[in-house]
This record gives sequence, structure tokens and C-alpha cells, in this order.
Amino acid sequence: MHESLRGLSLYLIAVTGMVALGPGQVFAQAKSPSRVLLYTSVPQELATQFADAFMKKRPDIKVEIYRAGSTEVGAKLAAEREVGGIRADLLWLADAPIYYDLRKRGELLAYISPEAKAIPADLKDPKGLFTAGRLINMIIAVNTEVTPLKDAPKSWKEFPDFGKKATMGNPLYSGSNFVTVAAFVKRDGNWGWFERARAKNVAVVRGNSEAASALAGKEFGIAMTLDYIIAGLIKKGAPLTIVWPAEGAISVPSPIAIINGTKNPNGSKAFVDYVLSKEGQEFLVKQEVIPVRGDVMPPKGQPSASQIKFLPIPYEWAAENAAEIREKFEKIMLQ
Repeated sequence: MHESLRGLSLYLIAVTGMVALGPGQVFAQAKSPSRVLLYTSVPQELATQFADAFMKKRPDIKVEIYRAGSTEVGAKLAAEREVGGIRADLLWLADAPIYYDLRKRGELLAYISPEAKAIPADLKDPKGLFTAGRLINMIIAVNTEVTPLKDAPKSWKEFPDFGKKATMGNPLYSGSNFVTVAAFVKRDGNWGWFERARAKNVAVVRGNSEAASALAGKEFGIAMTLDYIIAGLIKKGAPLTIVWPAEGAISVPSPIAIINGTKNPNGSKAFVDYVLSKEGQEFLVKQEVIPVRGDVMPPKGQPSASQIKFLPIPYEWAAENAAEIREKFEKIMLQ
């Protein structure tokens, strides 16, 4: 066939196909949603529900989720960096020190969301490289059917004394537990707390959800775990209660950030805006998460961010010494 006729035939076939599809379908194909890939340690159910709420508001953007513990996500980022670059568009983890490492490497995109003005200055990077997306708090949880509240520890100092009745998550998997370990070691200047915990046989489980589930299942009487997970179980009828430690909770801001080099900066910015928005924070409150905005009320019965007493977290020190901290913890608590 003559080349020009062949070209015309292909054109007519294409046009005929579009007519057969119908105008609505052609428009749908032309306007398929853009894609953003989120790496997160937010529990899978909550992350999925949150992404669904965002996509309902923004049907032009599809959020795909890779969910794992913060430490696993950190390892994935390192592996991807070695083979062509980080694939994620967005990062939402509990391991705040990871963001300091990424900032140092120049791997975060500066974006000051218009919603960020409602976030306190100490919960965001001044250049917009990351901003707190939720406030999660490491607290002492008690199963009152195993350990009466009057006998439960009121401080972190007392926690190891409960030995086999106590459990905590593993910082080799969980970012919030890594931050907690770093805060304790930096505060004390030594590993005495963990040496005592090992001597008393405090159990180490995979992560905070596992610690909370084991506590609810009466395998333990107390647990070091996150406030919102326990609050969710209490809402479902579990005989649990939260003790805010006398020294202070470990309050982790769980930042949201955009990876520098994202293929969809506009979609990524829209997701950050939603996380920080009043609507997004109110959605998290329904899941018992304490909001980072002062104009959003906390979950019923929970303190607001400004009311929480918390221990200082040495973010940059933890980032610089992450490998050594995990190695030392493993040697003391797991070998």
C-alpha cells in the first residue's frame, strides 16, 4: 500500500475506534488520573482510608501506597538510591531522623504548603522540606485485667521492673521505637535502661501494633506503644488504659515530605496540602490521632499537642548514629 494511503488508513482506524468508544470514554482515557507513590509507616488500614478520602476529593490524582516499618522504608530508600534513585514521590514515616539524613543529602523538595501556617514552628522545617503530619506518642499502656492500674508503672524508670509482664517494639523495624531508644540513650548518656530491661526479661516484639495486640490479648500486663493504637483498641472495648509517663512521652511528629525529583510535584503538593489541612487532620482525629493543628480538637479524652509533656528527641544525633544505635540495641536486647 502507498505510504500516504497507509497513514490515512491508520488515522481512520484510530478515529473509528474513538467513535466506537464514545465521547465520555475518550475523555476518560485522555484524563486518566496522575499517580503519586507514597512510602509510609502509617498502619495499612489507616493509610488506605486516608488515601481514599484524598482521592475522593481529588479524583484526578491516584495515590499508590508502599507500607512498611520506618526502618524497612529507610533501607528501601538506601537500596533505591544505589540503583538509579528513589522511586517514591512522598514520604510519611515515624522515624523523623530519616528526614534529617535526606535533607543533608538534598533529596527532599522544599514546599511550604499554604496549610503549614497552622502548624507550630517546632513541628516543621523552616524551608518546607518536611512538616509534621500527625503527632504520635510513645506511652505506657496497661491491660487492667492483668495489671491493676494502681500497680502499673507511672514512669519510664519503673517500666523495666515489670520484666516478663512488659513488652516493647523493635527499633530495627519501627521508627518510633528507634526514636524512643535514641531519646533514652541521649538523655541518660548510657544504655543502662536497656541493660536493666534485658536483665528483667522485657519482651521485644516486632512493632507497636504487635505490642498493642499482645497487650489486648493478655500476653502482657504493660506495653511501650503508641497512644492512638491503644485508644483505638479501647474504643473497641479492650480493657486498656494509657499512662502518660512522669518524665514525658516520646512525641514523634511523623513528618510528611516530597522527594526531590518527583515526577508529579503538583500531585505530591496536593497530597501534602490535604494531610496538613483542617479536613485531613479531622480525618486523623477520627482514628484517635492527635492533630498537629491548633485549630483542630484532639480525640475525646486525649490531650492536645500543646498539653503533652514530652522528652526531647535528639533527631540529628540519632540520624548521624543510627547504625550504631541499632547495632547496640540488638546486642543488648536481642542476642
